Amino acid sequence: MKKIFLAISLVFALTASAIAADSTYYVVRHAEKQATDLSGGDNPVLTQKGVKRAAHIVTILKDEKINAVYSTETYRTVMTATPTAAARGLEVKLFSTDVLAEFAEKLKAMEGTYLIVAHSSSTPDLASLLSGENLPKLDESDYEQMFKVEITDGVATLTQFQTTFE
Repeated sequence: MKKIFLAISLVFALTASAIAADSTYYVVRHAEKQATDLSGGDNPVLTQKGVKRAAHIVTILKDEKINAVYSTETYRTVMTATPTAAARGLEVKLFSTDVLAEFAEKLKAMEGTYLIVAHSSSTPDLASLLSGENLPKLDESDYEQMFKVEITDGVATLTQFQTTFE
């Protein structure tokens, strides 16, 4: 009897761990940034157009129930993420692109809808890790691309669209 119970428990545990959470991830590059950091460093803030784009992302996602907003630790990414987080009473959670694969696995284990703000290289890399599709890097001048990755019953669907406004 113990062997049967153990076998059933093992099958249940393996099945439960194989089922991926149903989730949606909006992965976007930060909005337009100043050419240089006013203090001479490598951490510029957003331009006026970038501030407008960050506000426009709130509008794009207005019908989505966002569970959490993630950003890298730069001013430009946090400034892009903050309007969406603030509109939902959420704090911006920071992550590092140094451990992007581990971060993607953490996201895939969570159920819900998430906004993640990154950079021209890490945005398509993260969308690739989440979707299983190989995406090219974004051009340094491209601030409009947003990737939506939906995972349902363990199957990922990738949609790419633009955050165009004006």
